[in-house]
Amino acid sequence: MKKVTFSDVLEAAGSLPIDEREDLLELLHKRTIEERRTELAKDTKNARSDFRHGKIKAVSADALMKEILS
Repeated sequence: MKKVTFSDVLEAAGSLPIDEREDLLELLHKRTIEERRTELAKDTKNARSDFRHGKIKAVSADALMKEILS
């Protein structure tokens, strides 16, 4: 199977009628949102597990900001 490049996809999308391009944009946007939501849920689950197992500790917002800014 041939590897499809970004350029190939862009060219193919450009050949679609405008209404289909709009549908494609909407579909890609929704899929991207859902994928990010899934990643966030996974990261949250992992962070909660790490906290329960003592791998990370709670800190105050002030302490966190101090660490970030230093």
